[in-house]
Amino acid sequence: MYRNHLINGRFDNNGLTSWNASGATYSPADGDDHYGLAVLSTGGDYIEQQFTLSRTRFYTIHVNFKGVGAELTAGQATLTLVDNDGNAVLTQNLTGEADTWTTLSFTAGLNQAESYTLRITNVSASGDVYVDDVWIWFLPESRSSIAARIEEKLGRLADDRNLSTTSSGTKTEGDFTYAIDAALRMVGSIDPQTGAPDIRWLDQESVQDALDYTEAEMLEQLLNDYSADVDLTIGPRKESYSQIAKSLGSRLGNKGGKGTGRVIQRKLHHE
Repeated sequence: MYRNHLINGRFDNNGLTSWNASGATYSPADGDDHYGLAVLSTGGDYIEQQFTLSRTRFYTIHVNFKGVGAELTAGQATLTLVDNDGNAVLTQNLTGEADTWTTLSFTAGLNQAESYTLRITNVSASGDVYVDDVWIWFLPESRSSIAARIEEKLGRLADDRNLSTTSSGTKTEGDFTYAIDAALRMVGSIDPQTGAPDIRWLDQESVQDALDYTEAEMLEQLLNDYSADVDLTIGPRKESYSQIAKSLGSRLGNKGGKGTGRVIQRKLHHE
């Protein structure tokens, strides 16, 4: 089972099957870390797919894209969603650095009674626009919200170490990215196709465990960081890093290391 309300969102060995394409072509790879992608070569090229939903609620819409040879600025490439009557539900600009894969992920409230069409268009980019990993799915908690909640919970510890949730390259949640990856693996939120941690496989009943594991991973990171510091005394000013490290160790130990003390029950998924 692939968690996506769209069909062939990764363009894996299926070309542009299930997509209505105008001018767009298929490429098996880009020489980077993506395989199977749609190529929108000139202004006006697009791919689109119609879909329906079984429930009315907020859904996450996700796409990876890259402007080849030139930066993508606002209006040059877009993702649009229209309802069955042709009314525009939303429009998102696809903007990013030249020759760099960029991830766009956002939420939208969608109605089960409607039929929608998602379209991705090269409006006026000077070079090709590559598109991959397009999906729509309900997420009980997003990666960015996990990062934000743990950053707030760490409070001054995060501030003192300048921890940031801002995306940087492949670290989509900044300093919290690897901790979230580890937490998703702990709760079994893994894409069976790739073996990589994937937020789409996070069930509602496992959200709190994922938060706890993320916090524990960050505490361990902070513990290692503070343990490497040396206490300083400069005049009346004293910095007791060993005391902070000791407090972190106690806090981490109280959480049972990386355990949560709960039994996790998950649904079995038949493929």
